[in-house]
Amino acid sequence: MTASARWGTALAALVLAATMSSCSPEEEPEPIDEIAVSGVFGRVPMVAFEAPLPLEEESIEVLTEGEGRELSAGDQALLSYTGFDGRTGHIMWDESPTLTEIHEISAEGVGEGLLDALDGVTEGSRLLVTQPVDDDDGTGMLVVVIDVRFTEAHGEELPPPDDDEISGRLPTVSLDESGVPRIDLPDDQPPGELFSAQLIRGTGPQLRPGQGVIAHYVGLEWETGQVIDSTWADGVPREQAIDDLPEGLQLELLDQPVGSRVLIVIPPAQWDGNATAAFVVDILAASGSNDEVVTTPPAPDDDGDNESDDATEQEDEA
Repeated sequence: MTASARWGTALAALVLAATMSSCSPEEEPEPIDEIAVSGVFGRVPMVAFEAPLPLEEESIEVLTEGEGRELSAGDQALLSYTGFDGRTGHIMWDESPTLTEIHEISAEGVGEGLLDALDGVTEGSRLLVTQPVDDDDGTGMLVVVIDVRFTEAHGEELPPPDDDEISGRLPTVSLDESGVPRIDLPDDQPPGELFSAQLIRGTGPQLRPGQGVIAHYVGLEWETGQVIDSTWADGVPREQAIDDLPEGLQLELLDQPVGSRVLIVIPPAQWDGNATAAFVVDILAASGSNDEVVTTPPAPDDDGDNESDDATEQEDEA
């Protein structure tokens, strides 16, 4: 296994480990001036620095403050993180350079160092982490960009759908005191056709077949009003392969942009064969697209010279 592969395999453990404890709440990290980070939030970032980076102590810097809700210890955070080898400038993963995962903001969930950084951060923020790492080839710096993703739909609010769009009356969606969507079902018989409507239109890339999706959702059985399932019940979004979803959910989620909140009504034939289902889904993140170009610093070749190519196509995690 190559050094890059070893670092890539260990990245999550390294970034989200309790060893990241050198930055205490009383210590403000020095700005990491020699590292430039750019690119769209939630996508694979572009990171530029002169490799190899000198060995320094661990550091965490908030590059951009988001406009979403403020997170606190004990909350669930949706984090997208991309790692770079500070010795070469190369991105850590070949197959999926950015990992998006759900972590509790606690010492056990993210490590002491990130706990201090994430407690009080707002969703939509971007962080830069640097840390010395040992492997079989020696010691070098690990560079990680972390995007603190939104854990609720984020985009343009749209008017509710019109009943004229379907035979029968549609459910209405309201928010409870905690801001959690609630589905109110009409007394009418359920419509017989598949239907969906955006309640919030996100600005992220559209979902495509073969991707994974991280979402919050609640679903009700129309005929009984019973809850089929709800991620908001425990506050933890869930990840699912789109291709493994029931047919009705799959058809109506495809092509929806990340960040959207969608109302979906599914007839029995495209659900479980017995009942009509009504869902509200917040699409928080997706993985598996490959349309992003990541620019990294030129890496030395075997003779110590820099390679001429400084742009590498990588998969994108949206």
